[in-house]
Amino acid sequence: MSQRVTRLYEQFQPENYNLHLVPDREAMTFVGSVTIAGKKVGRPSNRLTFHQKGMKITEVKVVKRDKQGDVVLEVERVNNQNSFDEVRIHTKEKVFPGQYSVTLTFEGKITKPMHGIYPCYFKHDGKEKMLIATQFESHHAREAFPCIDEPEAKATFDLSLTIPAGETVLANTPIKSEEQAEKLTKTVFETTPRMSTYLLAFVYGEMHGVEAKTKYGTLVRSWATVAQPKQHLKFANDEAVSYLEFFADYFQTPFPLPKLDQVALPDFDSLAMENWGLVTYREIGLLADPDNRSLSGEQLISIVVAHELSHQWFGNLVTMRWWDDLWLNESFASIMENLAPDRLHPDWEQWEEFVSRRVLSAAQRDIYKDVQPVGVHVRYPDEISTLFDPAIVYAKGARLLKMLYDYIGEEAFRNGLQEYFKKHAYGNTERDDLWDALSASSHHDIKKLMTPWLQQPGTPLVRVKRDGQKLELSQQRFLMDGEDKESLWPIPLLASIPVTPDVFEGQEAAVTFEGAAAPQLNVHGNSHFITAYQNPEDVKALDAKLADHSIDSLSRLSLLTDKLLLARAGQYALTDILELIRACDQEPREAVWSIFSLAVSQAQLLTDGDKPTDARLRDFQAQLARYWYEKLGWEDQAEDDPNTKHLRTIVLSLSLGGEYQPAVERALEMFGKAGSVADLPAEQRLMIARTAVRLGKPEVIDQLMTEYAATHNPDVQQAITVALCSSRDTDVIKKVIDWGMRPDGAIRQQDIDQWFAYMMRNYYSRDLAWQWLGESWKYLTGLFGGGKHMEYFIWYGSGPLSTPEWEKSFHDFFTPLLDEPGLQRNIQIAFGEIATRVAWRQREEASLKKYFASLKN
Repeated sequence: MSQRVTRLYEQFQPENYNLHLVPDREAMTFVGSVTIAGKKVGRPSNRLTFHQKGMKITEVKVVKRDKQGDVVLEVERVNNQNSFDEVRIHTKEKVFPGQYSVTLTFEGKITKPMHGIYPCYFKHDGKEKMLIATQFESHHAREAFPCIDEPEAKATFDLSLTIPAGETVLANTPIKSEEQAEKLTKTVFETTPRMSTYLLAFVYGEMHGVEAKTKYGTLVRSWATVAQPKQHLKFANDEAVSYLEFFADYFQTPFPLPKLDQVALPDFDSLAMENWGLVTYREIGLLADPDNRSLSGEQLISIVVAHELSHQWFGNLVTMRWWDDLWLNESFASIMENLAPDRLHPDWEQWEEFVSRRVLSAAQRDIYKDVQPVGVHVRYPDEISTLFDPAIVYAKGARLLKMLYDYIGEEAFRNGLQEYFKKHAYGNTERDDLWDALSASSHHDIKKLMTPWLQQPGTPLVRVKRDGQKLELSQQRFLMDGEDKESLWPIPLLASIPVTPDVFEGQEAAVTFEGAAAPQLNVHGNSHFITAYQNPEDVKALDAKLADHSIDSLSRLSLLTDKLLLARAGQYALTDILELIRACDQEPREAVWSIFSLAVSQAQLLTDGDKPTDARLRDFQAQLARYWYEKLGWEDQAEDDPNTKHLRTIVLSLSLGGEYQPAVERALEMFGKAGSVADLPAEQRLMIARTAVRLGKPEVIDQLMTEYAATHNPDVQQAITVALCSSRDTDVIKKVIDWGMRPDGAIRQQDIDQWFAYMMRNYYSRDLAWQWLGESWKYLTGLFGGGKHMEYFIWYGSGPLSTPEWEKSFHDFFTPLLDEPGLQRNIQIAFGEIATRVAWRQREEASLKKYFASLKN
């Protein structure tokens, strides 16, 4: 078992790091020195302790700063306590509270796992090249230099790097000075603001970029390797300018640095990282082709940029005191990534995207007994990486904040945030600090309202029984794999018409309303509960409104999402939902169609392996899409708004997935004429390439593998990934695994989990993908080290499993890994998820087969 966390900040509080690093790209090592100025606190002792991991400490000097003059303390011994990630400096005389500077020289390794200091590989002009980059979140700064590697331990940083001359070098702050000696350049950067170690960053290598300035004078630059076209950075740079201006105005707090750099890294573990003044991204999160535009690709870039730039305030300027309150960073960034685009791109209807994806993601995961609460107590260092659960800390946390936003209103929400930043700038906070600011602005007791939502895991199910002008409500935790009769939440009802009271507390309550029609609760899906209407006539009335669009799109999304969750628990038949969807085939909003598509995929999951049903299900989805296929066709029109473009995409995808012959013929013709995936229309290339793999000529496989290895375009690589993983030919899948997924294969390590995920979703490749995982687990563990990546294989491995045989295989493989703290929670949730899906299949498979057999084309 890993060691418990000890808080080193309680014995030494750093104030400044003077850090010099000399990386050696060829040897994959670095040497460095750091002088840590700070304050010894707590009891006198003969030891000072700092974090380090994997480093050799070669020299140490401890100086006591005194008014009468500096005193050098004799160091008796220095030892690395590797099980605690610590270096312990033992002094001959006691170290009393006061000011000290500690200088350490050290050696370390540049390692392939994408944290600490690591290499990013790319090809240019036929040569292998390398950027050197950093990733220090959450606790990886200790792999680069000795430090107090805790978020509360904020300090300023004076960084200098000695690197090969002539290369672009970036860090958090602008360059202060440069000094060249032979083939090396020593670059000194300006002092950073007071910040946490995990936000320190640098990147160097052969890069080029674009730049602009905000209206406030902040220099904004976006960079990529020289292998990428410079013009592919312009969209993201323009978005960054807009978002920096928006957030500075919205928070009434200026961006505190003179510049902001964004860098697209060829190898990156996450999608992006908010290092202060130097934001790093995967290439797919920053690069957009202006000559072959993809609206969905540009929207992804926009929300990722908005997320990371909101962090420049939430997380960087004001930082959580400890990782228990990680949600203070990520949940807020996840709501701001929607709020800001909603203001700057109103035609995107961003809140539809939020409900159909973020809200759904939270709802689908928060229904298992082992799921974490939004705020989690951290016991072991290895657990820190598991806190970044995207469905809970990001999606559920954002949904809770949107619930609060809708409940208290935007003015109170915004005013509270402005006071929060004013009071806590450059400091650390806990959740109560935020609740105090929002309570003052809203005149509500926000701590009382929100604390149960953060401390308790799970989602309440609210049963609604109408009796005249009164709704009788009851609440209980909605669990798929257990029972919980104790948890209760104060639930903002956010109804379609005013109800009294507007917050439901306790196990049961009655609320009143005016008017003839019963209100819809949680009307826009932003309050975190599932609604089960008990009166059949109310269910029927809401279904009719869903079909005739007499309630708005967010209300339709909310109703459908709840129905699918209730179906999973056996309280609705999936066949009834499919029949309802058939009646809604003229639905005009793409976000609602994404829920239709989810219902179809759930039916596929519960019947996969049955070939007659698979063929009938394909016919069902092709028929479902027929109205809009004929109305919209393949070509974007000048008058199309974003929704129409997205609707066309999802309808084409359903038509091709359903193997509707006119659509298939058109796709194969387009593929043949294009000559490459890169030349296909960007918004359609994925579905066309997938059709070519499934239904085209055999030589397509080699063509796609060759193009994947040659292209630098991440969007093209993503399309080829999905296409090749969709093959129904096991010989092709074996070939792809041997070509790309073995050690030193064609696939980048950051992307390998995606290939595994798509192969697991494909019934025909699942056995081979699972076999690969078993054979590769040891290799993957070494490849990704202590990063977050290993839990992805748990999520992607469990997601498509729905039979007792697969449940046993999953248990047999993962049960021995339950002792690993970084994996334990995700494995336990996966066990519950698979068990409930197996039960769902056993409950509904026969009726689904009968339903699809009864349909006529």
